[in-house]
Amino acid sequence: TGQHNASRNAIGAHGGSYCIYRALAIASGALNPEYKPNFTNTEPAAQLGPHPAWADPEKIVTIDPFGAVAPQVFKKEMDAGLDARPTIAITMAHVDFPEVKEAVRVGRLKPDGKILTEDGQVNVTKAAVEPVWYLPGVAKRFGVSESELRDLLFRETNGMYPELLTRTDLHLFLPPIGGLTIYIFGDSDAITNPDKELA
Repeated sequence: TGQHNASRNAIGAHGGSYCIYRALAIASGALNPEYKPNFTNTEPAAQLGPHPAWADPEKIVTIDPFGAVAPQVFKKEMDAGLDARPTIAITMAHVDFPEVKEAVRVGRLKPDGKILTEDGQVNVTKAAVEPVWYLPGVAKRFGVSESELRDLLFRETNGMYPELLTRTDLHLFLPPIGGLTIYIFGDSDAITNPDKELA
């Protein structure tokens, strides 16, 4: 989806609103416009999926569920020059929540030493997710045609993305909005286990 028009498969730019900073870095001479990130050792810290819903364009329409493994899945193509970027980063993290620390202090939560430490720190799997919209699916969710959605997005962004109207062959949109962060407490494999209760 990057800089090469012949291989572009999405409207918009990676990094959402942060893509502006790449432009500024290039303008200031601090970044070579041909620079491509090195994705060595960037495999997800936890394996999530794949799951059957990931292949169904009606089920997931606002993220790329395969976004965490793009550098591995497309390694050969990227080594040959394709500019592809991950849209999900999965890592292990230690998080301090004042509410959790207080709950430990007053005895509402009991540290187990694995997920919750004695000092109230929580060990989690953390996923940072950039939005990737599948326009036909988003349109269907809102009960409008894809062309109507494209027209509204074009107009309401003050014409920022003319490709919404001119490149109807591109069905992915990287909107200039913030992403989201997911914190998974405990075993990430338990998410899809029907025998496990999720909170």
